[in-house]
Amino acid sequence: MMFSRRKFLGLTGVAAGSVVAGGLAWRSMVDDSVNRAVDGDATTTPGAGGNRVLVVVQLAGGNDGLNTLVPVDGRYHDARPTLGVPDADLVALSGTTSYGLAPALAALASHWAAGRLVAVDGIGFPDQSRSHFRAMDTWWSATPGTQSPTGWLGRWLDATEATPDPLRAIALGAGSPALVGERSNATVVLDPAGFALQAPKGADADRLTKAFLATSAPLADDPWLAAAQQAVPETTDAVDHLAGAIASAQSAGPESGAGATGNTARKQAGPVTGETFTGLLDVASGVIDLQLGTQVIMVSVSGFDTHTDQATRQPQLLTDLAAGLDRFLTRVQQQGRADDVLVLTTSEFGRRVGENGSGTDHGNGGVVFIAGAGVQGGRVVGAADLDHLVDGDLPSTLDARSAYAAALDWLGGPTDEVLDGSFDRLGLVTA
Repeated sequence: MMFSRRKFLGLTGVAAGSVVAGGLAWRSMVDDSVNRAVDGDATTTPGAGGNRVLVVVQLAGGNDGLNTLVPVDGRYHDARPTLGVPDADLVALSGTTSYGLAPALAALASHWAAGRLVAVDGIGFPDQSRSHFRAMDTWWSATPGTQSPTGWLGRWLDATEATPDPLRAIALGAGSPALVGERSNATVVLDPAGFALQAPKGADADRLTKAFLATSAPLADDPWLAAAQQAVPETTDAVDHLAGAIASAQSAGPESGAGATGNTARKQAGPVTGETFTGLLDVASGVIDLQLGTQVIMVSVSGFDTHTDQATRQPQLLTDLAAGLDRFLTRVQQQGRADDVLVLTTSEFGRRVGENGSGTDHGNGGVVFIAGAGVQGGRVVGAADLDHLVDGDLPSTLDARSAYAAALDWLGGPTDEVLDGSFDRLGLVTA
């Protein structure tokens, strides 16, 4: 028996040796989480967040904010004679004549008009690095200038759960150091489409599964081999508990709201994979519908490092993002969970203002979106400051921890303790 695409369920923040030595079995914790959900006691957070779910959507690679939330400004077009989006093509946004959405984000216009979407422009961290690795480390840890073994969400999980619950935080499409805590554990599903045990053609899958499980006992004396053995039942349990949500996501679709844009993008994207926002956000809505007490979901799609061919590549990615978010927000509304879900997009940096030919290079300030029934939406907070470029970059005039603080407040806190400081919430989210 092999795992499809050789991809495996992972755990963040737990070394293999500690699984055996400490007796901390992922399988047992998952069972506890499911039992709590069945008994109607899935909520483990003592704060005001209750059953709220924060969904963080990572645009990995450094999304070009200027061609996402586009300024109606001649200086923008001067800097981008070939890559600039014509003003006539922009999606008009109520409440502002200074910006328009990229045409690829048209599916989000209705959420903006309904006040369920806010844009934060010129956002980043102090001394923002242009290195992918350093910038991502800062966005994940939220400790600029200081190395941290934990992520900002991992610290929140540590502070708000009495016992580790691996289904309280789930990452889809990639692992996320933002979820790493000192005590908490998160579940990572690298590829939802491959999240199933595959038997050889013609084989009896049930018999093979039983034989495979038999290899997990008795445990070997070697701790690493024992950890590998223990991963067998843990993984089969993961498949059993989460495959239902994934299968539902592959087949279900909203009858209204997302409309042709979401469904068309879904068909173009193909089956649910670890490579599309539409597919991964479908899975996220399925996980939320399971009501297992999940409170943080990370979704990550790469490809935004558009040094070349940006005019083709970025619109394709943004079309998928908009269709996925539109479809996701519609599905959680149909589930009756609209008031319980908040979406925050992130990316490790923006791009340079000037084009390099067919693309843009690593820059500084970028743009994030926050979506949900709880946002103070229909507005742009901050600005792309084209008057005061820093070495050809948009400056980061707003600290990304302001967006994090707003999200953590909405979850019920604690906030300042997790972020090691107090940051302006910018009026982004209602209490």
